[in-house]
Amino acid sequence: MIGLGALLGMGGCTSEFYRKSADRQVYPLIKDREEKSLGYKPQVAVGGAVTSTVPHRAYEKIPQTPIPPATLPALEPVPLILPGTRLGPPVPEALGGTPKMQRQSPARSGGVDAALMKPSQSLRLGPPALVPPSLHFDLFRSIGYAVQHSRGYQDQMDSVYLAGLNVTLQRHLFEPQPFVTLSEEYNGGQKDAGYPSNLVGGLNAGVNQRLPFGGQITGQVVLKFIDAVRGQVADGQQASMALTTTIPLLRGFGMVNLEPIINGERQLVYQIRAFENYRRTFAVDIASQYFNLRSLQKSVDNRVLSYSNLRTLTTRTEALYAAGRINFLEVQRAQQAELTALTSLISAQQSLETSVDNFKLTLGMPVETPLEIVAVDLEVTVPDLDSQDVVGLAYQYRLDLRTAQDQIDDARRNVQVAQNGLLPDLSLNAAIGGGNRLSTSAGRIGTSASEFDARTLTYSAGVTLSLPIDRLAERNTYRQSLIALDRSQRSYANVHDQVTADVRASERAIRTARLNLEINAGGVKLANARLEYANELLKTSLPGNSLSSRDVVEAQTSLLTAQDAYENARSTLQTQVLRFLLTTGTLRLEPDSGTLAEMMDRTVDHAFEYPAEPPMPPIDRPRRASQ
Repeated sequence: MIGLGALLGMGGCTSEFYRKSADRQVYPLIKDREEKSLGYKPQVAVGGAVTSTVPHRAYEKIPQTPIPPATLPALEPVPLILPGTRLGPPVPEALGGTPKMQRQSPARSGGVDAALMKPSQSLRLGPPALVPPSLHFDLFRSIGYAVQHSRGYQDQMDSVYLAGLNVTLQRHLFEPQPFVTLSEEYNGGQKDAGYPSNLVGGLNAGVNQRLPFGGQITGQVVLKFIDAVRGQVADGQQASMALTTTIPLLRGFGMVNLEPIINGERQLVYQIRAFENYRRTFAVDIASQYFNLRSLQKSVDNRVLSYSNLRTLTTRTEALYAAGRINFLEVQRAQQAELTALTSLISAQQSLETSVDNFKLTLGMPVETPLEIVAVDLEVTVPDLDSQDVVGLAYQYRLDLRTAQDQIDDARRNVQVAQNGLLPDLSLNAAIGGGNRLSTSAGRIGTSASEFDARTLTYSAGVTLSLPIDRLAERNTYRQSLIALDRSQRSYANVHDQVTADVRASERAIRTARLNLEINAGGVKLANARLEYANELLKTSLPGNSLSSRDVVEAQTSLLTAQDAYENARSTLQTQVLRFLLTTGTLRLEPDSGTLAEMMDRTVDHAFEYPAEPPMPPIDRPRRASQ
């Protein structure tokens, strides 16, 4: 009956109960550590949302992280947002492009097909072909989708949760550990024993308590109930209570006993820092891929326009040849340039489609899902590199550098733990116990279990010393801890120097990207003027000048090269600004630091579709003042 009652009592403790119990402890713990180490609470969600009270806080050893001051957002959309376009270049009207056709799937209306389509083909009767609906993503929608669906992002959140789960275990080990053991036993015998039979029920209950500075105390109650069924076996109750303790005095005494819980608390903070680093890198990587996609889209657009111009040039040279104003070599040169432009367009479109597929993998999106990249003008704040100590900022705010510094303290504690392991074993042992007395009544072997008798008390105390004769394993552990300390110091020095090199390289990259952008902007203007002048020369016959298509072809090629260089420089500058903030540790992703951070919040239900018509309204978002 006792065992049956216990089973019924435990029936409500299902696997779901234990999962929710773990969540109730881990989530508040993670949020508390995020608030203390980062200054805000990035969401870490492994299961459903739960509510709970703050768990017991014992022996906290939390490394601190400096909180950066409030700054302007690094990346914000400008008030004007361009309407969504298909994946690929717009189709010029001269090539048969229509607004409806431009909204079709890129696979059906992308660059090469549109460029080769004759105007008459665009006017065919009949409804447009059925195409699957496409997702329209700008940069921020891409980040919001990736935070919700990226497998790597979920893995990082799982790692933080597991670190918090380990802390709950280490804390629990220093809390009272109750235990209960129930037993039910049937005893019997044959003729020589007089055919006796009885039921013996047992209860063993108690509590174990680990002491903060070493040792353990155990309180235990043992009850035994004998119910005679048949024969000469007597009924009875036996009860006993005992309190025992073992306390180390040398080896295993002191703060070394708390090392597991201290290390667990610190590892949780390190994991939170690593997760924050991952979030920042994750956002920058997606932004970098997005900027690259926009550059590739522009590259395809430019090649469609270049191909259209060269087709026009071929038609013009053919007309001039028919009029006898140029020789056929000029027509062949224009035709060759047209074929070269078509080859370049095909290659650019293939590169764009491959990059979009890779972008889908980064977002955690099925590759077969149609995706259209939305062009959004972004406001990127270029940092003032001359008025601030950028290397000093990195020394103060880089999370990995702070972790490497804190790990030196961890290595020093491990040395102290290893030194303690070399000491002799000296422990204090004590015990006290008692119970009920044997009964004098016929047919019973003991008094009632509740009748405790002080005359049955027993007690003992003693000291046990074990000499450190064999300490080879402990010696090796101690030597390993010294080596680990040296390694942690070298690792910190290496991270420190690497941070310096990374910041200096990032600073040079921003300066170079800014200069390249200015240079290439001038190159585009010059190439446009050159193309216009070459076209004018081809139209008019000036005194002393012969008509030739060479100047137009070379000018068109130069313009395409200059346009590609400008788009690459623009994308590079936007990416380098974000990577500079990442390298200095000043890229902030707390909820109130701008649109970029808002999209990193998994609790927000982002809408990922842009309407086809009309264009999306502008976003008018208040800006924070710099502090």
